[in-house]
Parts: sequence; C-alpha cells; structure tokens
Amino acid sequence: MKIKFLLILTFMAFTLLGCSQSANDEPNKQEEVKEEILDKTKLLPIGTVVKLTKVDKSVMIYGYNQIQLSTNKQYDYIGVPYPEGNISPDYNVFFNRNMIEDVLHNGYVTDEDKKIREEADREENTY
Repeated sequence: MKIKFLLILTFMAFTLLGCSQSANDEPNKQEEVKEEILDKTKLLPIGTVVKLTKVDKSVMIYGYNQIQLSTNKQYDYIGVPYPEGNISPDYNVFFNRNMIEDVLHNGYVTDEDKKIREEADREENTY
C-alpha cells in the first residue's frame, strides 16, 4: 500500500514539475512575438492593447483607417480605453502608429485578419 502511495506521489510531483517548466518557457515565446509586433510599418491586430505616448490610459484597438468626424482626418487606428472598453463615442481614441510607445498585449490573429490588415496597409500607402 505504501509503494502505491509513493508511486502516485512521485507521478504527481513529476506532473507538477512538468507544468511549471512549460509555464516558465512561455515568457520567452512572448518576447519573440513582441519583437515581431513592434514593426510600425504594419498594422496591429484588432484587440491589441497598446500604450500611447502622452496618454496615461492603455488603449485597445478595435478598428483601422478610421475618419474622426469632428476633424475629418483619417487615422491608422481607433481604440477604446482599456479595460473599460466602449463607454461612448466621446471616449474613442483616434491615433496613428507613430504614437504607439509599447504593445502590452497582441490581439487575436487569423488568416482573415492578416488579409484585412494587408489590404488596409496597401490602402494607407496609396494616400
């Protein structure tokens, strides 16, 4: 009975050690991704949370190539305060890629998303 208990205990210990090792590997993957997403020549995915220069609050991107009606100017991105989200149109944040100081979280990426971002980048380059 003691041998079974020791075997089970040993198995659980190795399982837990394996979990902690894979969790420790994760930050390295994040750093690799972060290097890639800081390319300001390409648009970031929807859902990306960024820190902007001269803005205290983090912002989550939810659209590309948007026109601000009050100024009739086009911006690379439209976002909302993070973590609050959409409060009202008065809280929308219009900004260009050169205002991005840091990427705090990369949004969800799919093949469809990549295609839309590439099209939006091409559209931006025609102006």
